Amino acid sequence: MRRPKVICHMMSSVDGRLLTARWTKPFSGTDFKQYVEMYENAGGQFNASAWMIGRNTAQQDFDTGSFDYEKYEPAKRFETHIGSRTSAVSAIILDPNGKTSYNGSNLAGDNIIAVLGETVSQQYLAHLQKNGISYLFAGSDGMDLHKAMEVLYRDFALETILLEGGGIINGAFLKAGLIDELSIMLYPGIDGLGCIPAIIDHNGEIGELPGQGQTLEYRSAEVLEDGLVWLRYKVHQFKN
Repeated sequence: MRRPKVICHMMSSVDGRLLTARWTKPFSGTDFKQYVEMYENAGGQFNASAWMIGRNTAQQDFDTGSFDYEKYEPAKRFETHIGSRTSAVSAIILDPNGKTSYNGSNLAGDNIIAVLGETVSQQYLAHLQKNGISYLFAGSDGMDLHKAMEVLYRDFALETILLEGGGIINGAFLKAGLIDELSIMLYPGIDGLGCIPAIIDHNGEIGELPGQGQTLEYRSAEVLEDGLVWLRYKVHQFKN
C-alpha cells in the first residue's frame, strides 16, 4: 500500500500530558505563546503537505461547532468528494460520526479534509459540500486508518502528514503501525495527575500492547530556547 509518511509531532509536559492549562509555569517565566511558536516552527521544518487532528481537538482548539449527527438517517452512497483546494497545505479532521460543523472550507488557513465513517447522513455531506470541504470514508466506523491513508495519497496526493493529536488519535495510529516518526517537544513544566490525556492514549484493554512489533531508532535531541527539548525518533516495524 502506498501512503503518506506520518510524523507524530506533539508538545507535552515532561510527564507526557497534553492539557496545557494544567502545566506548571516555566522557571524562565517565558510566555507560553513563545513555546507554541517554537513548536510550530519545528513542525514547519518537515514541509508536510497536511496536518491531522481528531474531532475533539478541532472543536476545542479551533472555530468549529457541533452538528446534530443523531437527527438524520445514514446516507446511501459514500464516495470521496474533493472540495475547495486553494491552499498548499491541508487540515485533516478525523471525525468518524460527523459531529463537527464548519463555517467555511479551511482551518487555520488550510483546506479541510474530513475523514468519516459510513454512518454519516446525506445532510451532513451536504453541509460539507456547501462549505467546500473535501471528505473521504475510512470504512464503516471511520477508523480504517490504512484505507484513509491510501485515499489521501492516491486522491489528494499527500506525501507527508503531521499527526498532531489528540492522544486517542495518536494511539490509534500507533496501534495500526502507521507512525513513521515521533517528534516530541518537552515543555519545561509538569502536570502530575493520573488519567490526564497523554501524547499517546490508545483505547484498549488492560494488557494490550499497541506498540508491539515496533521499535524506536534515536535520531536527535536538541535543547531549544527556555528549556524546550526536541526529541526525534524513527519508528521501525518488525516481525516477532
